[in-house]
Amino acid sequence: MEYREHLAAVEREAAVLTTALGAGAADRPVPTCPGWTTWDLADHVGRFCTYWSDALAEPGSRPERRQEEPPGRPGDADGPAGTGPAALADWFGQRAARLLDLLGSTDADAAVWTWHDTDHTAGFVARRCAHELAVHRYDAQCATTVAAPIDGALAVDGIDEVFAMLAAWWRLGWAAKGAGESLHLHASAPDAEWTVTLTDDGPAVERAHRKAGLALRGGASDLELLLYGRPPLGTVERLGDERALAAWYRVFRF
Repeated sequence: MEYREHLAAVEREAAVLTTALGAGAADRPVPTCPGWTTWDLADHVGRFCTYWSDALAEPGSRPERRQEEPPGRPGDADGPAGTGPAALADWFGQRAARLLDLLGSTDADAAVWTWHDTDHTAGFVARRCAHELAVHRYDAQCATTVAAPIDGALAVDGIDEVFAMLAAWWRLGWAAKGAGESLHLHASAPDAEWTVTLTDDGPAVERAHRKAGLALRGGASDLELLLYGRPPLGTVERLGDERALAAWYRVFRF
């Protein structure tokens, strides 16, 4: 996906997420995020938007690669000011709007602080924000309204990003080791395939059909949700050793 497509996805997912946050009580449990309420989810996604907005507001900055906080402003000292649904939606919506304004005024290849070890561009930020907000939009809808699938093209890109993100985490020392477990994913609508092997030296990913310990076949949205530990909306066919998926959840934690 191109930068403008990621920006469009951020705008779309943020708008639907805002609506979902405003559709239910702040103390309503979020079933896909155990231990969280809708207030906690709003707090998280609002701070997430501030986190990357602060990075975008400081172009060209380059902290040490292991520094996990962006430069610039300290971000949100407090969470949502109110506990009503409208307050949650408004608090998040303001922060999403700032993020969109900054992304929209920044070139894709502009130098921006990121936690990634090699990619320090606004393009990385736009892609990361599109997928974070898509998954948490799904979470919010599961709590307050009716959950909708992730757009197919965005989901395929999201699966690619999951694997790229995990590889970066591994290089930074943030991911657990695997023991040779492997997953093959075959997505439909649109069609795409991946094979990932979790090794002692990090994840090995191929955009190809390979024999694996566990084969997963389903819609792209459902496969992405499954990788993120969310219940899919449709059927995902499984063939093989389920322990491979358990190993995936030990290595990739979101």
